Amino acid sequence: MSYLGELEAALTGPRRLKRDLLQEAADHLEDATEALIEAGHSPASARRRAEADFGPIAEVADAYAETLAVASSRRTAGLLLFVLSFQPFLWDSGVNLGRMFDKAVPDTWWYAMLDVGIEVGGGISLSGAALALVVTGVGNRWFPVGRREARLTALFTVLASLFVPLTAWSMMAGSHTPPVLWALSLVLMVLPLAAVAASALHTLAVAGTPAPASSPAS
Repeated sequence: MSYLGELEAALTGPRRLKRDLLQEAADHLEDATEALIEAGHSPASARRRAEADFGPIAEVADAYAETLAVASSRRTAGLLLFVLSFQPFLWDSGVNLGRMFDKAVPDTWWYAMLDVGIEVGGGISLSGAALALVVTGVGNRWFPVGRREARLTALFTVLASLFVPLTAWSMMAGSHTPPVLWALSLVLMVLPLAAVAASALHTLAVAGTPAPASSPAS
């Protein structure tokens, strides 16, 4: 397998950024190879030396993985913010699906606790998603952002993606919710947050991928 082929196989993350990084590596290797050929090296020797100078696959992939992990975490935070931002409009205001049916709200301590919990937890989830988006975006201008921040963003997203629907369904289970509202909550809340959680798990995989074993350039 070629040097660039090995590098591509070693990288995971957002496809567009991965493609851009591979193109950057290819352009660098092409320029270095041409310079070495002009200096008197044969094409094969020039290519081998250019690849050796660029660095072992493991080291280059590890450096690129940092960039890919941060980009993946930024996308994940953006998805969480997007999905959570329209939930209040759907269930509390605007469309107000939660009050489309004439069902009495249980007057129990546990329902009140869940109601407060989803309000507070939802607010924390929204704020955390916005903060993560800022940190993994413009935050790079002021301080280094790497795999640790990417993992924290992903873990926070997984927790938020579980907390919101589980709390909402616990409230619905105790309030004689009609089947149609269960179906709406599945389509409008659970499935979108499941997609967000899947993105977060992918980010964890990208941020936690160890550098592959180095192999000689060929």
